[in-house]
Amino acid sequence: MLNAVVLAGDKGGSFCGEQSNKALLTIKDKVMIEYVVNALKESTLVGRIAVIGPVRQLKPYLEERIDYLIEGEEDLLQNALKGLELFREDQRVLLVTSDIPMLTVEAVDHFIIQCQETRADLCYPIVRKEDNKSKFPEARRTYARLREGTFTGGNILYINPRVVNRCINFARKMIEYRKKPWKMCRVLGWDLVFGLVIGVLTIPGLEKRVSQLLNIEVAAVMSPYPEISNDVDKESDLVMVREYLERIS
Repeated sequence: MLNAVVLAGDKGGSFCGEQSNKALLTIKDKVMIEYVVNALKESTLVGRIAVIGPVRQLKPYLEERIDYLIEGEEDLLQNALKGLELFREDQRVLLVTSDIPMLTVEAVDHFIIQCQETRADLCYPIVRKEDNKSKFPEARRTYARLREGTFTGGNILYINPRVVNRCINFARKMIEYRKKPWKMCRVLGWDLVFGLVIGVLTIPGLEKRVSQLLNIEVAAVMSPYPEISNDVDKESDLVMVREYLERIS
């Protein structure tokens, strides 16, 4: 079984004038992180679950349902490292954000099974644009055009905790430069960026290049479940997930 880490760090401030922590936003009869934890707990492929976030606020909702609740920080990467340290001897660990409340057990199981068929140190889910638009036509996502189609990314990682130190500096640069595209392009390589812009890169080609950049084996896993991709990042996302989860109940 695969152990899982859920990231629910508190960045401070408020989201949509409601909670300071997205994980605690109320959606129907639960807070957001409960939907994510429920999907993980329903999976027979997931073992222990750790949540990294504000302990005092999360405890009333999660205390009886998870194995570890660790105080988080504002730094996303630091929280991920805290969680992975709990399972540092594991072969692979799931790293999940707390803001994908439409996540289903089917999406979790499919992703894990597909990842286990690879030998990768890091697997990242990708979802076809047409699959996402078919189920969530109102969703606003960032897409990348590859030779095989147009894709958006997901919010779960399958990762070997023992190789994290090899790529920590790269991850820090990506976070630091996320609002400075010229610096990010310099780190990634202009040829890679240009290939993405004109849509000539293939999935295997992209996997190979990212593997070289990170110095680990990386694989993209195609998921037919757009629930794995749609995070709550802005007010329109929150409106969408509230309407969707109300509708399917």
